[in-house]
Amino acid sequence: MKRDPRHIHALMSSWIAGDISETDALYLKQLIATDPEVLAAWEEFKHKFLPEDVHNGFLRYEDVQWIPAEEITKKTSQPQIRNIFLYVSVVAAMLTGIIAGVLFYNRQVPTEQMTANNKNITLQLANGKTINLSQAQDKIQLAGAKLKNNGKALSYTLDGNNNGSNEAAAISKLTVPIGKDYKMFLADGSEIHLNSGTEVSFSLALKGSSREITVSGEAFLRVAPQAGRPFLVHTPHGTVQVLGTSFNVNTYDSGIIKVALVDGAVQFAAGKNTVKIKPGNEAIYTVDEGIQVQPFDEDETLGWQEGKYYFSDATLQEIVNVLPRWYGTNVLIDNPQLATERFAGMMDRNKPITAFLDNLGSARKIHYHFDNEGVLHLQ
Repeated sequence: MKRDPRHIHALMSSWIAGDISETDALYLKQLIATDPEVLAAWEEFKHKFLPEDVHNGFLRYEDVQWIPAEEITKKTSQPQIRNIFLYVSVVAAMLTGIIAGVLFYNRQVPTEQMTANNKNITLQLANGKTINLSQAQDKIQLAGAKLKNNGKALSYTLDGNNNGSNEAAAISKLTVPIGKDYKMFLADGSEIHLNSGTEVSFSLALKGSSREITVSGEAFLRVAPQAGRPFLVHTPHGTVQVLGTSFNVNTYDSGIIKVALVDGAVQFAAGKNTVKIKPGNEAIYTVDEGIQVQPFDEDETLGWQEGKYYFSDATLQEIVNVLPRWYGTNVLIDNPQLATERFAGMMDRNKPITAFLDNLGSARKIHYHFDNEGVLHLQ
């Protein structure tokens, strides 16, 4: 994935604030020394702040109000939005010592999904046998296939004479629970990266005139080309057909399918409509509006693969919807007026949820607490 300018600006803000680790400082210094664009951005960045501000801990910014996204977007174009977001988030970061663009996204998850039994990555075979993939197992022998799992990815080889056996040809289901992600490599060489709370159903053998899988949740696919054997991804409301390409498919929200194409060619059929998607575009299907095609932001759409969730002009309710998937935490917004406030920023799944919550409280004076049942309340 391309170098993230938001991360670079976060490092710059931490350096200015005197709250940067030695490792990050060395990395930033190397970028400044070797990349002319980073050097120019650093020189421009430094001039935004007076020396006395750095010395006194940016006291004069204590009364600066966080700018809601709607105030930015209604007056500026998209390129300007990102520049303003970076500057505003840096000012907020000066007040907390860390970058303040760390927010998230929510949906209520049934209580049964929070149980210990659902914390493992599992492969369920057609015969009912379930394999725990969260535990590294170098060799898993099945009838017709030999699986290899290192706890982070699954690959397998088919037995030459038995790849049509019932067990290899039957449909298996791989489930990735809340808070985790996982990769798998199919027999044809295709790669699937599954986000948290995602299931994929597939045949180990991938026999037949087409290669077919079913995805519920979100996954990024790199499909190996095979002449005359299209790759079909079935979703709750439509099917994606490809010959060889990289794309992201998202079915998290009920009644909505999103297909974002990175390279290659994709045909997406949903409802009564079929569209061909060009690289850099995303097709969004809804029951009411059919299929709409528009450009997509690579950071926002693909950042989850690196444990980052970017958002711009998003309501707090939309942001809070991601928490159950990433942290296994149910969330309630106690103050209804907060639900429609809009934000721009980034959530890092590799950091504890409290890091975000503390930033959120600093940026917008939103308070939080966990009740006796572990439910997070925002007010």
